[in-house]
Amino acid sequence: MPLAVFLAAGVLTAVLVPLAMRVAWATGYLDHPQARKLHTSATALLGGPTVFLCALATWIVAMRSGPHAPMDTTAYDLLFGAAVAMAIGLWDDRFGMQPGVKMLGQAVAASTLLAGGAVPDLGLPGGIEVAVTLVAFVALMNAVNFLDNMNGMVPGLSAIALAGFAWASAARGANGIAAAQLALAGACAGFLPYNFPRARIFLGDAGSLMLGYCLGASALLAMKGAPPGWGQAGPVLVLAYPALDLVFVVITRIRAGRPVYEGGRDHTNHRLATLVGDPARTVPLVWLVGAALCASGIAVLRLDRPLPTLAFCLGWAATLLLAGLRLAAVPVERKAI
Repeated sequence: MPLAVFLAAGVLTAVLVPLAMRVAWATGYLDHPQARKLHTSATALLGGPTVFLCALATWIVAMRSGPHAPMDTTAYDLLFGAAVAMAIGLWDDRFGMQPGVKMLGQAVAASTLLAGGAVPDLGLPGGIEVAVTLVAFVALMNAVNFLDNMNGMVPGLSAIALAGFAWASAARGANGIAAAQLALAGACAGFLPYNFPRARIFLGDAGSLMLGYCLGASALLAMKGAPPGWGQAGPVLVLAYPALDLVFVVITRIRAGRPVYEGGRDHTNHRLATLVGDPARTVPLVWLVGAALCASGIAVLRLDRPLPTLAFCLGWAATLLLAGLRLAAVPVERKAI
């Protein structure tokens, strides 16, 4: 059944994306070229809603067919919050949105999951624990939104991470959540042929915010479902690359005296592409890093022991720090900012 859910969502998405492209052109949901962007002609949006709706349809069918253990209703919270995040992105894609208003909408989406009790035990006082979780959740949504700047980057990383989280959910008996995560992973995979290496359609903010929400929610649910202890570092490790890119961009832009929310080709993957020489080779390289982080994080989550956790976390922290320092020395393409 897990493989069937993944494949069904992928096939359905691959079949319906051409229709979504026609709808995007008919309704004006288009992304037009700008100096900081890589594409040179108007490109259809609505990739995100297509991924979400195909995943949702697959999940509903999967939950109504075949034997299942009683489903954790948190799956509904995950999908409802994803729909809220997608709606915010749809408005932003079509009409634009001020950064402060956008972050407020992200907080509302995140609160739909936290209100259901998906707050991990961090050993902090209740109110502080909720606040820290909310801030981290919104930060991750923005990290994924920021990272949606190169063909195939976000859908590929999301498919990898969501598949890993689905394995962890199934291992603890959360079948409904696992099915939702697998459907989303499959839909991302089905979307990739239209988005990489040449993009005929984009996820848009609707898609990047929705997937950022799903990744953050999956991490929180994995932490909540695990016993308090060393294993709770695992979900954080799975999402270390988007977190690295966000921290990297914030620090380098503050040092350069630029607004943090301003777009530009100064992300880690842009600088890596300068070193590699081709974005089409850069993206699979980042996918490999994401897959290694995902495998490491799931191992930490399942082992829940101090020595493996410290080994993985310290090793990756040193690796990512050295990578960040090297990438910070790569010249930025000034004309693109």
